[in-house]
Amino acid sequence: MPNMILKSVYKNDDMKYLLSLLLIVICPCFLSIIQAQHTISPRDRVWYVSDFGARGDGKTLNTAFIQQTIDACSAAGGGTVKVTAGHYLSGTLFLKDGVELYVDVNAKLIGSKNKQDYKDVQGLAVNGKPRYGDFGTFLIYAENVKNISIAGRGIIDGNGESFWESEMLTQGVRKPKKWRPVGLVGFVNCQFISIRDASFINSPCFTIWPLGCDDIKIDGITIRNPIVGPNTDGIDIDCCRRVTISNCNISGGDDAIAIKSDSGKLGEGRPCENIVVTNCILSSPPACAVRIGYEGDSPIRSCVFSNLAMYNSNHGIDMISILPDRGYSFTVFEGTRLENIQFDNIVMQKVTQPVFLWLGNEKKGVKPALSMQNIRISNVIASDAGGSYIGGISEQNVENIFLSDIYVSLTNEIPKGTAFYTHVWNSKNPYAFYFHNVKGLDIDNLKIDLSSAKGIWEYAVYFKNSKEVVLNKLSTKNSNSTDLKAQIGADSSSLQIFNHIPENNIKPILSDKSSVIVYDNKLIEIDK
Repeated sequence: MPNMILKSVYKNDDMKYLLSLLLIVICPCFLSIIQAQHTISPRDRVWYVSDFGARGDGKTLNTAFIQQTIDACSAAGGGTVKVTAGHYLSGTLFLKDGVELYVDVNAKLIGSKNKQDYKDVQGLAVNGKPRYGDFGTFLIYAENVKNISIAGRGIIDGNGESFWESEMLTQGVRKPKKWRPVGLVGFVNCQFISIRDASFINSPCFTIWPLGCDDIKIDGITIRNPIVGPNTDGIDIDCCRRVTISNCNISGGDDAIAIKSDSGKLGEGRPCENIVVTNCILSSPPACAVRIGYEGDSPIRSCVFSNLAMYNSNHGIDMISILPDRGYSFTVFEGTRLENIQFDNIVMQKVTQPVFLWLGNEKKGVKPALSMQNIRISNVIASDAGGSYIGGISEQNVENIFLSDIYVSLTNEIPKGTAFYTHVWNSKNPYAFYFHNVKGLDIDNLKIDLSSAKGIWEYAVYFKNSKEVVLNKLSTKNSNSTDLKAQIGADSSSLQIFNHIPENNIKPILSDKSSVIVYDNKLIEIDK
């Protein structure tokens, strides 16, 4: 019996010994597998920045920790890099192929205040000058990568006020410090980009700026920059193709959405084309809700804007082929060609100039390549608004402009003697719509309400050096309160007028050196 007990004990001890040996050999393998799963892809290929040492205490500089997470994610084939609840301070982060940076709800990624925490981005523009001027850096940047994304319900904060002086550069805009990041997010030569749901606030300069990128989807984001912030554009689409922007809410100190074609910065000619913007709320008190052109030499074409609510903006729809000789614009030489662009279903409130389309000023000594043609604007309501302008230059007309179903309620005050200066962008306009150097203009169902207008408005619509104009169903309301000279003014222009709706005690037309043909309305007498 004792021997049996001893044998049993021996056998049990032997078994324990063997199991111990197996555990010693196998455990490191299991541990490495567990660690690998936890570090690389613990749950559906999600990498947590906290696993790499990042702290959301608002004090720790997490640049290296977050970058290591991005690098590991990309090296393993891609996935999601998640920033969980907390405040994470960081310098420049470089997105890599296949990586989605996900800022979770109650999480905030905050740009550092210190210049040394930012890294200059790669690439040079023309003449060996930096692509982005003297700034040259972003909080989040990618170049020559594919399948990247920024997402989540969290906040990306650029710490913008740390890079501005307390003094004002102009009325309403603070002076930037000598150095600041060029923006929050910058992409160059990237493909298949998705930006969704996140909030971007307090950008030190531009907020989201893709340059030379293809296949971009921006959906459901919010941008909130201080109104006094210098150059704090919302979204700048530059030399990009196949872009959709939808369901976004944007306000700040410069253009809410800008479409540009600065091929000089890109280093090659590339059009900005096939752009769709829809279902957005836009505001820019110092600048434009939507701006197209202004800087760049490559074409901008095939763009559709629809279902937009614009408020508290200097310009609603702004299109300019070129504004050269601005000192810092060393990459713009000839101007862009703007063509095949449509706006539909637009509501504006408190917009100084609802529509401003201008070829601009050609640069001295350079033959302009600029043009503007095939532009359609329809179904617009602009309340609490000022005058609009559409015009070319003496050497070249704006061509094929279509305006339909537009209602404008004027409230801006026009002092007596105000004249429009064609070469001064942003000047006051004593006409609800002023058309200058336009060829091929079709206007259908335009209603001008002057009930709340102040000062001296001269004409509802005024044409100068404009040809092939068709005006159908123009009406004005309460023009008597503004001493309107006439509903329609024409100088050196050719017009065909259909279905005109006269207003009591207001002259229908005043014409000078113009050809005016009236159809289907016996009540009109043309004063020349």
